[in-house]
Amino acid sequence: MVRFSFTQKLWLPLVVSLVALLAVSVSAAWLSRQTRIEERKNDLVNVAHVGLSIVTEYAALAQSGALSEADARRQALERLRGIRYGEDGYFLVIDSTPRMVMHAMKPALNGKDLAGTADADGRHHYVTFAAVAQKPNGGFVDYVFPHPQDPPSAAVGKIGYVVRYAPWDWIIATGAYVDDIDAAFKESLYFVGGIFAVLALLLSALVSLTNRSIRRTIGGDPVYVAQVAGEITRGNLAIPINLRHGDESSLLHTVYLMRDALAHTIEQIKGAADKVATGAREIAGGNTDLSARTENQAASLEETAASMEQMTAMVRQTAENAQTASQLTAGAEQIVNRGGEMAAQAVSTMQEISTESHKMVEIISVIEGIAFQTNILALNAAVEAARAGDAGRGFAVVAGEVRTLAQRSAAAAKEIRALISHAVDKVGTGAEFVGQTGATIHSAREAIAKVSGVMRDIAAAAAEQSAGIDQVGDAVAQMDSVTQQNAALVEQAAAVAQTLTEQARLLQVSISQFNLQQHGADEAAGLLRVRRPAAEEARGFAAVV
Repeated sequence: MVRFSFTQKLWLPLVVSLVALLAVSVSAAWLSRQTRIEERKNDLVNVAHVGLSIVTEYAALAQSGALSEADARRQALERLRGIRYGEDGYFLVIDSTPRMVMHAMKPALNGKDLAGTADADGRHHYVTFAAVAQKPNGGFVDYVFPHPQDPPSAAVGKIGYVVRYAPWDWIIATGAYVDDIDAAFKESLYFVGGIFAVLALLLSALVSLTNRSIRRTIGGDPVYVAQVAGEITRGNLAIPINLRHGDESSLLHTVYLMRDALAHTIEQIKGAADKVATGAREIAGGNTDLSARTENQAASLEETAASMEQMTAMVRQTAENAQTASQLTAGAEQIVNRGGEMAAQAVSTMQEISTESHKMVEIISVIEGIAFQTNILALNAAVEAARAGDAGRGFAVVAGEVRTLAQRSAAAAKEIRALISHAVDKVGTGAEFVGQTGATIHSAREAIAKVSGVMRDIAAAAAEQSAGIDQVGDAVAQMDSVTQQNAALVEQAAAVAQTLTEQARLLQVSISQFNLQQHGADEAAGLLRVRRPAAEEARGFAAVV
């Protein structure tokens, strides 16, 4: 497959157009020549048939007896010899030998055998006349023959037409020169050639200017521009671009500016991608650390929530124990009240001790039971006070006092029991002791009442603490839920940061395909010469032509 350069491609339409114009012009001139030759042939046919009609006319006269055949032939030849048409048209008659019967312009040829006669080109045209005349309607013969006034060496083209009159074996021939047609054809060719040359020069100049303008617009050979664009497409932004000096508006200059702008943009994108990659890595690292800390915080909050639940249970138990102690204190207060009443009864009945000493034993037993129960209650109160910690110290002191009182009551009961035998003598002393016992019981009742109030306060405070701890537990649970959500968000952020890091890496890989290392080499080397100078255009045109 033939490959043309850009310059040849630019010249090719002009060359094809000129060749087509030349072909059309030559064809038109040739068709004009052929038309004139056909017209001349038609004239020859008409003239030859006129001569044939003359011969036929005299043959008819001979057949009718008006003339003898010899006279008819002689008169017919005389008629044909005298006919002229055009500038140099005439008739000649030969037979099929061939032998010249009559030549209107050269009588010396009459009666001569023409078999060996040839024209200037060596063609035996008379022999051809005899052969063509054998056809039913005759025919044309091309040969060369000089004009009557010219020497034999000046032979020119001529068309002859022959027709045969068989009864007499006459071949009537006439011819027409075509040198004028050939001359007109040559003049047409010269005219067409001149017009073609002028048009070729004008169009060549126009195409040359157009080609120069196109190359100036492109900035060089399009193949070179395509190569530069291909290199840029493949990511080579360091390719030097050869520009004409002062070229600031061509396509190649635009490609040059595009390369610079693209290189600058790629450099900026590369820097931004590096920063994005660095930031993404930092974000990923920070998110990883934050995720670990958030998980640790979530674990700590879970432990705190568990501890708060345990503390809540302990506070609730303390509140329940305080409530129980309060109830026990109320029971002790009732017992002390009953002891006070019994002491009052003892004071009122001391006067009857002497007479009812046997009842004193029962009373003493009651007192001992009360003392024993009081001692037990005091022990329980001391235990509950110990459980209450600092808040139960006062109650422990009171419980100790109550225990002491219980022990003293028991001792007194024992003494009373020992003094039963001396009851009568010691009634006064017993009454005094009973009075003291009543006072002591009254004091114990007041102390127990205070302890009961303190225990109620402790129970209320414990209830409030339990409610507060419940609220704290709820807050801790909510904080734990929020922390879990934060941990999930941190994990999502870490995944996004990881994706961003990967995308930044892919962007860096994509940018690395662009070669920016030697960018600006053409500025340092200066604007280089054009790849193909104008002289090469002329060589390209010559190659096409």
